[in-house]
Amino acid sequence: MFEKERNVNPFKYGCVVDGEFFCPRPKLERQLKAFARSGQNVVIQGERRIGKTSLIKHSISGLRGMRMLYIDLYCIHTLFDFCRRVMNGITEVNEKMTFLKKAVSLAHTLRPTLSFDPITGSPQISIDAREADRPESLQAVMAMIKKLAEGERICVVFDEFQDILDLDRSDVILAELRSTIQFQSGTPFFFSGSVRNDMMKIFDDDQSPFFKSAVTFTVGAIEKPSFVRFIVSRFRKGDRLVDEETAGALVDYADSVTGDVQEICEAIWDATEAGDTVTVSDIPKALNLIFSREGEGFGEAVRQLTPLQVSFLRALAETDSQSMFSEEFMRRVGTNNTGSIRTAIKRLVAKRLIYQYGGRYRFANPFFKAWLSTR
Repeated sequence: MFEKERNVNPFKYGCVVDGEFFCPRPKLERQLKAFARSGQNVVIQGERRIGKTSLIKHSISGLRGMRMLYIDLYCIHTLFDFCRRVMNGITEVNEKMTFLKKAVSLAHTLRPTLSFDPITGSPQISIDAREADRPESLQAVMAMIKKLAEGERICVVFDEFQDILDLDRSDVILAELRSTIQFQSGTPFFFSGSVRNDMMKIFDDDQSPFFKSAVTFTVGAIEKPSFVRFIVSRFRKGDRLVDEETAGALVDYADSVTGDVQEICEAIWDATEAGDTVTVSDIPKALNLIFSREGEGFGEAVRQLTPLQVSFLRALAETDSQSMFSEEFMRRVGTNNTGSIRTAIKRLVAKRLIYQYGGRYRFANPFFKAWLSTR
C-alpha cells in the first residue's frame, strides 16, 4: 500500500482539491466559517486559479449542521443555463424523492421533469428551455432554494458570479435575484468571482441592485512559507526531494497562483523519477510535458486570432509590459495605432486569454505565455 501511494502524483490542479491535496489556509477558513454561521452574505474575490472554490468548499464542508449548495455559473449564456445550474446543484444537495417532488411542484411554470441518470442512477431535473429563458423563472428556482433551506441549514455558493453580466437583460435578472435573496436572511449567500472589474460593477456600483449587499472577502496568494512547506511535503510523499529554495522558486515562477503552482509541480513530478532531487533545471522538462498535453489547444487558440492580436500577445509575453501604448511596445506589436491596441486588448479579454488584475494585464494561462515565447 505504501509503495502504491509513492507512485501516485501528489499534486492536483484544474479541479477542486480537498483532503491532503489542499494546502491549509487556517485564517481564511475561520473567517469564511464565521460568515456562514452568522448567515452573512459574502463577495469572494480573487484572481483565477488562486484556489477560491477549493477554499470555500473546504471551509463549508468543515461546518457541522450546514451543507453547501454549489452553483457554478462559469460561461452561462442564457437564463435557461442559470436555472439548469441551480437545478443541478439542488439535486446534488438533496436526493430525497419527497423533497425533490415538492421542489419540482414549486417550479411548475418551468415544466420540470424528474428522472434518473441512466448511468449513475442519481435523480435529475430537466426544465423547458423556452419557459426558463424569462426573468420570472428566477422566482421559481429561488423558491426551490428557499424550500431546501427550510429543511436544513445551507450555504448557497454562486461561483463565477460575474458571468451573469453576459446574459441579455442582466440588469433585470440581477434585480430579480436580489429581490428574492434579501428575504432569505437566514441563509448565507457566497458570491465568488475572478473578474474583479465585473464583480465591482455588481457590488460596488451604487446603481446596481447588489450595491453594498455583501461583505467583501479577498482571497490572495497563499503565504509563501506555508506554500513552500506544503510543496516540500508533497514531493516527499511522492518520493522526490526538493529543498525550500527550489520550492520557493516554483512558487515564484507561477506568480504564486495556487492552481498554476500545483500544475508545474505536478508536471515536474511526472518528468522525474522516484528518488530524484528536484531542482529548477527540471522546469524546462515540466514545461515540455505541459506543452505536449496542451499545445494543441494553445495552437487552436492562436489560429482564431488576428495577426495583430497574436503580435500583441507575443509582445506581452516577451516584455510583461504594462505600458501598452508606449512607442517601444507598439513597435513590437507592429502598429502605431492606439485604437488597434485597445481593440486587441478588448477582444483578448473577451476570449479569456488575458485579464486585468491589480492594475496590470496578465495571461490567463502562464503556460500559454511560455508556449508563445518558444515560437
